[in-house]
Amino acid sequence: MALTPVQIRSAGAAQQAAAHDPSPQARLVAGPGTGKSSAIEERVRWLLSQGVQPAAVHVVSFTRASALDLRHRVCDYCARNGQPSAAQVRVSTLHSLALRTLRAAGLLAAYPSDPLVLDAWELENVFDAEFGQESKIGKDRREKIRLEHEAYWSTGQWGSPSYLPPTPAISAAERAQFDAFHGPRTQAYSCVLPGEIVRQCVKHMAAGTLSAVGLLNIEDLVVDEFQDLNSMDLECASASVLSTPRIARLVTPRPRFQTSLRLRPG
Repeated sequence: MALTPVQIRSAGAAQQAAAHDPSPQARLVAGPGTGKSSAIEERVRWLLSQGVQPAAVHVVSFTRASALDLRHRVCDYCARNGQPSAAQVRVSTLHSLALRTLRAAGLLAAYPSDPLVLDAWELENVFDAEFGQESKIGKDRREKIRLEHEAYWSTGQWGSPSYLPPTPAISAAERAQFDAFHGPRTQAYSCVLPGEIVRQCVKHMAAGTLSAVGLLNIEDLVVDEFQDLNSMDLECASASVLSTPRIARLVTPRPRFQTSLRLRPG
C-alpha cells in the first residue's frame, strides 16, 4: 500500500530532526531505501551551516565504491543548498581513515614510500598471484590462506566464531609461508592489506599513543553501514566515538540486525 502524503511528511520530518539533532546522541531507525544517505547529505549541510569547518567533518562508508558515491551525493546536495565547501569534507573507507591517522602520527616510516591499501583486484591479481608463484600454492588455497589472516586481523584471534575455516584447515606451515611472503612484499611494494591497517591503528589507540580525532582534527564523524563493520573495525570506530565531539552511525537493517543512526557520542 502506498504511503499517504501525511506519512511522507512525517517521515521527512523525522529524517530532518535526526540530521539536525544537537544532542550528544540520537538514533534513527531506518530500513533499506528509506533515506539514510539523504540524512547524511542533510547532516553535513547542517553542520556546515552551523559553522563547522568542512575539513573537520569526516564520513566513513564501507567500500571504496560506496564512499565515492556518497562523496558525490554529499557534494552535489550541499552545493545545491548553499554549502559548496562540502567538497572539502573527507569521505572515505575506515581503512583509509586508519591509514591517514597512522600517516599523521609518523607511524609509517618503515615503508619506503607512502603505502596504499590494496583493493580487491590488486589482492587477487598481484598479491595472491605472486604469493602463489613463490609458494607454489594454487589460486583457491592461497586466497583461503590470506582470508584466514584477514579474519585474524579483523578479530584479533585465530579461529574466531565469525570465520568459517576451509577444509582442510590452514596449517602452521602455510601460515609461516604467508608471513614470510607478506612482510617483505608489502615493504617492497609499500602497500598494506585492508584488515592489517585497522589492526595497527587499534593497537596504537589501545596503547594511548594514537588519536585519530586529535591528529586529523575530527569534530564530526559519520559511519555509514555500521552493521558491516567487523570487531576490529568496531574497536577503531568506538575509540573514535569516545573522543569525537559528534558521531553518526548509520545501519541498514538485515534479518536479525538492529538498525540505527546515532548522532554524537554519549
